[in-house]
Amino acid sequence: MFSIPPPVIPAPATVVGRLQIVSVGASNFMEELDRIGLLLQMFPYVAIDTEYPGTLHGAPAGPALTTAARYYAFVKANVDELPALQLGLTLCDEGGKLPEAIDDYGRSLQLAWEFNFSDFDIARGRHAPESVQFLMSQGFHFDVAREYGVPSAYFADWLAGVLARLPHWCQPPTWVAFGGAFDFAYMVKMLSGGQPLPDTPEELVARARYLLRGSVFDAKCMAEHCGRPELCGAGLRTVAAVLGVPQLHPAPPRLAGPKSHTACRIYTVMRTLVHGGDGYAYAYEGLIDGIY
Repeated sequence: MFSIPPPVIPAPATVVGRLQIVSVGASNFMEELDRIGLLLQMFPYVAIDTEYPGTLHGAPAGPALTTAARYYAFVKANVDELPALQLGLTLCDEGGKLPEAIDDYGRSLQLAWEFNFSDFDIARGRHAPESVQFLMSQGFHFDVAREYGVPSAYFADWLAGVLARLPHWCQPPTWVAFGGAFDFAYMVKMLSGGQPLPDTPEELVARARYLLRGSVFDAKCMAEHCGRPELCGAGLRTVAAVLGVPQLHPAPPRLAGPKSHTACRIYTVMRTLVHGGDGYAYAYEGLIDGIY
C-alpha cells in the first residue's frame, strides 16, 4: 500500500469543440479512476496514448534478430529506463459513442482524460532533448507535472483495483492504441510495479492482457493490413484524415489526451466499417504494430 499524496489543485479541464479533456494529477486521480471504472460498464472500449521523454537507445543490430525482435528490443530498452509523462484515455461504446457530462454552462461535452505523472525530473532525468522541446512546444509543463502530477505507482495501484472490481456481467475492456508498442509497454511497466519488461513481444502482449483484464488492439496495425495502400505507413493524423474521422477544432495540442481521442475514433471506423465488426476485427487482437 501507499500513502496518499497531499491534496493539490489540478489543472483546469481543456475544452476543444465538444470534447472536455479532464486533467488528472495527484489531487483527483482516485476520483477520476473510480469514475472511469463505473463508465467502463457502459463504455468498454478504452483508447490510450502515452507521452515519454524520448528515446535514448537504438535498436540492436545483428542478423540473428528479426525486424520485430529488434524493434521490441528498442522499445524495451527505452521503456525500462525512462518513465511515462502522460497517459491519455478515451472511452467509447461499440458504436463509438463517448461518455458525456454537463458543464457549468449547460453544455453536453464528451469526456476524455489526461493523466499527468510526477516521476520525471527534467533537471536530473535522462531524456532526448528534441522530444522534450517538442512536448514543451505543445504546452506540457515538466515542472508542473513534477509538483502536481500523480506518481505512476499510485495510479497503477488504484487502476488495478478499479479493474479488479468490474462486475462479472459486464463486457471485459478492449484496450486500443495507435502504433501501440510503447503505449502497452508503459501500461505493463506501471502495472508491474516498474519491473523490467518481459523479454519477448509475445510475453508483453500476454502480460498486457492479464494486467489490463481484457483484449488489446493496435489500430495502426489494422490500418496497415486492411487492403488500402494509402493507409500503409501513415501516421495518426493522416489515417484519421483518410478515414474521414472528424477533426477537433481548434486543433488541440499533440499530447496524450487528444491523441487517445483520435485513436479511439480511428479504431471505431476500422472495426465497424473497414473490418466489418468485431467478428472480423478480432483477428487483429494482440497484433501490435512493429513487434509482430
